[in-house]
Amino acid sequence: MLTEVMEHFRLERDLLMAGYYETDHHRQLIKDVKASILAGRLVAVAGVVGSGKTVLLRRIQDELTRDGRVTVSKSLSVDKDRTTIPTLITALFHDLSPDKDPKIPTLGEKRERELQQLVRRGRKPVALFVDEAHDLHGKTLIGLKRLMEVVADGGGMLSVVLVGHPKLRNDLRRPTMEEIGYRSVVFEFDGMAGNQLAYIRWLLARCAGEGI
Repeated sequence: MLTEVMEHFRLERDLLMAGYYETDHHRQLIKDVKASILAGRLVAVAGVVGSGKTVLLRRIQDELTRDGRVTVSKSLSVDKDRTTIPTLITALFHDLSPDKDPKIPTLGEKRERELQQLVRRGRKPVALFVDEAHDLHGKTLIGLKRLMEVVADGGGMLSVVLVGHPKLRNDLRRPTMEEIGYRSVVFEFDGMAGNQLAYIRWLLARCAGEGI
C-alpha cells in the first residue's frame, strides 16, 4: 500500500499484514479438508482470485503440523503448467527424507520403490499440497491418482490437496477426467462472502492507529 494512502487514513499497518480472519465457513472447510486428508483422499479446494485460498492453505498446513498426525509436503514449483509427476515426487523426497539433499533415483521403478519406503518409515500419513493447481496438465492430475495408489501399495497413505481457481473444479468434472474426478472431494471456498462488513471492521481495527 502507498505510504501516502496509509498516512492519509492513519493506518499503522498494511492491510495485507493484518493477520488471519476466520469465519464459520473457514472453520468448517478446514475441518472437512483435514478429515478428508486423514481418510487418504484427493482433495480440491476451488475459489475465485483474491478469496484468500493461499492464506487458508497455510492455515491448514500449520494446523496439521501442530497436530503432528500428518506429515506435510509442499510443491514449490512455480511453473505449474510444466509440473509433472516426477516433479511432485521430488517434492515428496525433499520433505520426507532425513537428508538435506536427498539422492533421488532417475529410474521410475527405483524412485517409486524408494518413495514407498520413505512414507512407510515415517509411520504417518502424508499430505501433499499443490497451490495454483488449476494450471496442472490433465495427465499430471490423472497421474496423482496412480501416485497415491503406489504409496498405498507400499503400506503408506498419501493424500493430495489441490488448491486453485474454479477452473480446477471444472477440469475435474470433465468426462475425460472421470478417472480422477469421481475419486476427488471438491470443496468450494467463498472467502468472506456474507461476512464482508464484519471483516472490514476487523481489518480496520487491526490496521488503524489508536482512536481512529
